[in-house]
Amino acid sequence: MVIRKLRQKGISLIELMVTIAILAILVITGTSLTGLWSKQAELDKATMSLKSAMGIAKATAIRNEFALNTNQPSSQICFDEITKQLTIHKASSTGSASCSSPIVFNYPLHSDIAIKNSDTSLFKCYAFNNFGQVTTEITTNCKTNLSLTISNGSLNETYTLN
Repeated sequence: MVIRKLRQKGISLIELMVTIAILAILVITGTSLTGLWSKQAELDKATMSLKSAMGIAKATAIRNEFALNTNQPSSQICFDEITKQLTIHKASSTGSASCSSPIVFNYPLHSDIAIKNSDTSLFKCYAFNNFGQVTTEITTNCKTNLSLTISNGSLNETYTLN
């Protein structure tokens, strides 16, 4: 009498467990890499937003709609640490540019982004005169240092104004 072996179809429990373990390792590794990639993307967005804001603020200052003199800010970049909004303001017919003057443009940033001056104090604003140069405001709230550190958690980038 001949006994034939029956071939089983499907997978064994051990094969299934090994496959699940390998997938779990890949998911855990991928999640940590994706988180870092996402943080870097938000940091890059904030840096590019700041560069773009500098260009718009300089152009607005040089346009100098209200013929302000060199000692008065024609435009200003302000950063609100609470709302994480980077805004560009222009002078108005009633006075020079400040963080309460009319907004030209607004850049919303991610809630983890922090912008600090070179002395590690929080960045508040840059003011530009009618030549597009960084100047101090009459109230001296704005900084004239040309270096900022933008951070997102442990990731940092330094931006130097040209």
